[in-house]
Amino acid sequence: MRLNVSTNAADVARRISELGNKGRTAAARALTATAKQDVQPAIKQEMRRAFDRPTDYTLNATFLKAATRDTLEARVWLKDNPSGKGTPADRYLAPDIFGGDRRQKGMEKALQAARLMPPGYIAVPAAGAQLDGNGNVKRSQIVQILSQLRVQRGSGYESRASGSARSRRTVARQGVTYFALPRPARGLAAGVYLKRKFAHGSAVRPVFLFAPRAGYRPIFKFFEVGEQAARSGFPARFEVEIARAVDAARLR
Repeated sequence: MRLNVSTNAADVARRISELGNKGRTAAARALTATAKQDVQPAIKQEMRRAFDRPTDYTLNATFLKAATRDTLEARVWLKDNPSGKGTPADRYLAPDIFGGDRRQKGMEKALQAARLMPPGYIAVPAAGAQLDGNGNVKRSQIVQILSQLRVQRGSGYESRASGSARSRRTVARQGVTYFALPRPARGLAAGVYLKRKFAHGSAVRPVFLFAPRAGYRPIFKFFEVGEQAARSGFPARFEVEIARAVDAARLR
């Protein structure tokens, strides 16, 4: 969202004009402070309301472009070029803001490229999925699955399984065998399963079940919350910055 002087009080432009460049500098500082100290924290709180246990990566997914004297506009939006690993925030959070289809995750693309999951489907975590503290399937388990399924390099994953003796030892050390069913078979729904052997038998549990891709409804009130925070926070911050500008002018 963009914060500018038209977002707020009606007399702001007049007061800026009266003080010239000092007024524009005061307005730029107030806009930037509002974006940083009011809008971003409000959006972070909205994330906690909209999502179940959002990760720190998600909570810190917004960036701020400060206002300047020449451009009286501050901007808060979702990061699109993170410096580290991970899906860009604007890609996976935008459907929760605007609605629409969820984009495929790297694992889903890899499974479909290997023809282990039907086109147009998504992978839904099931009983055998290992979840982290944020409710997401652990990356270590995803890597194990794609490795054993011999999914080739791509989408951030690399196959390790080759059928060699070393690979068989790795699978034995992991203690489970993973397999995929692109379509229902043997009384099991389409999905990814783990098979664990015991002394007197074995057990099979679903890790992911394949389901048709569903559309998102907007649940993340990014613009509504940001707008409210801007309208509430800017007037007082503008008054503070205007007072500083006037005091500075008097001292000179």
